[in-house]
Amino acid sequence: MRILYILSFLFLFNKASAQNKPLATLQFDKLYHAGINPAGELFTLSDKKINRFDKDGKIAHEINFTNATAVTQFDAWHLTQLVLYYRNTQTIEFYNPILDLRNSFVIDSVFAIEPEWVAASFDQQHFWIFDKADKSIKKVNYKTQEVVVDEAVQVISNQESVKGMREYQRFLFVHTSAALHVFSAMGRHIKTVSIKPNQSFDFFGEELVILEEDQLLMSSLFTNDNRKVSAFSTFDKVFLTDERLFGIRKDRIEIFEFNPQ
Repeated sequence: MRILYILSFLFLFNKASAQNKPLATLQFDKLYHAGINPAGELFTLSDKKINRFDKDGKIAHEINFTNATAVTQFDAWHLTQLVLYYRNTQTIEFYNPILDLRNSFVIDSVFAIEPEWVAASFDQQHFWIFDKADKSIKKVNYKTQEVVVDEAVQVISNQESVKGMREYQRFLFVHTSAALHVFSAMGRHIKTVSIKPNQSFDFFGEELVILEEDQLLMSSLFTNDNRKVSAFSTFDKVFLTDERLFGIRKDRIEIFEFNPQ
């Protein structure tokens, strides 16, 4: 009986140890941006290259790219497009999954006085703009050149600076130096989530995930349920799928098997 107990313990210990080891590690000379799409593929913007990797870190596509330092935002969360935003020129570029440049346009001044951040929308013809000049969020249809949402953001104080924003499940998440503000598809403020300026956030199904040291603080977008899950190590940023955790630490990405059910 004691031998069976020891064998069972060793089996569970070895299984847990294996889960804590990365399946793959990607090292870059300089990593500027990274992101994942709904299919669980990893996209990276490094020095002189944009790459698309499969879930296990194998290169699927690669292009040469020499303008990495000019890219303000790098949004891969769309199955059919990768979106790059350049604040200095107010240009948005759209790449397809095989990294061909499909379209680009310059944000017209009629949309916003001083665009600071953008977020691509799920329907691929709208995008959000945070206008620093009047502290407002605008949703724009770039194909018809219409502003469909224009809302002043009173919940963000003058002392807060915006650090980025993303759309997910038709909610808009605006990360500031003080909090994470959540807005509806019509630009109405729903709630404010506590988050530190240097903390990253991502999503897992219907959960918001905030990285806190080596832990993932996971909370439902629709209920009051929450839980805490191991992030395996301390990272600067993580991206999650239903199979993988991509942990980013400076110029390195570690890929782990991930199943927090």
